[in-house]
Amino acid sequence: WVKTWNRWVYEDWGGIWIGRLGKYGVESPRSLRDAKVDAYWAHHDLALAAYALWPLGLSRLSLPDEEDQAWFEANYPGWADHYGKIYNEWKKLGYEDPKSGFIPYAWLVQNGHEVYIDRVSQVPFIPSLAKGSGSLRVHEFNGQKHSLTDEWGERMWL
Repeated sequence: WVKTWNRWVYEDWGGIWIGRLGKYGVESPRSLRDAKVDAYWAHHDLALAAYALWPLGLSRLSLPDEEDQAWFEANYPGWADHYGKIYNEWKKLGYEDPKSGFIPYAWLVQNGHEVYIDRVSQVPFIPSLAKGSGSLRVHEFNGQKHSLTDEWGERMWL
């Protein structure tokens, strides 16, 4: 995914195509650099949230097996030290067996990892575990708190 994204979006679109329009004053979006980081890690952050929140999403996911984990580490160096450790711990705690009573969301809360829903994308966000470029921003409006994951979404919402 990340290799294709870098070639098609970052290099071809953001570099070559937009670069050709530079003589007309068109520039690559400032968010393109953050998007490059997110292309590498954000989908893994979202997958972690999906695994943790499956009882709410009504779709149970199988954790990555050893072969999957080896592939992720080969294609996303650093994956095993972050995501792989969590998945392996969940597996030991009984994630694979619904009768075990293990709830990944409860594990997140017990370990100090709050889950927020991004106001713009409506996607779950776990800032304490995220490796993407996002950072938690909370705004109060009309007595309600709204969480945002990055300055780009914040600019759209505010």
